[in-house]
Amino acid sequence: MYLGYRPGRVSLLVFGHTCIVVGSILITWGLYLLPHSQPVWQHIIFRPLFWGLISIFGGFCANYHAFCKCIRST
Repeated sequence: MYLGYRPGRVSLLVFGHTCIVVGSILITWGLYLLPHSQPVWQHIIFRPLFWGLISIFGGFCANYHAFCKCIRST
């Protein structure tokens, strides 16, 4: 919602950093649950370790996009 109300670079940077922090928490939780997981696709896709990695990479993408030429020109 913050991105919808505040278009621009600063809101994208806040969103990217928030994704990285949440992803780090999810990875830590996922590593804690790793000994209890089974090597089936349901335990890979629906566990927090997978979504933590997706969140961190999305945060990196948002931070790089904040310095993209299409954002800087506005």
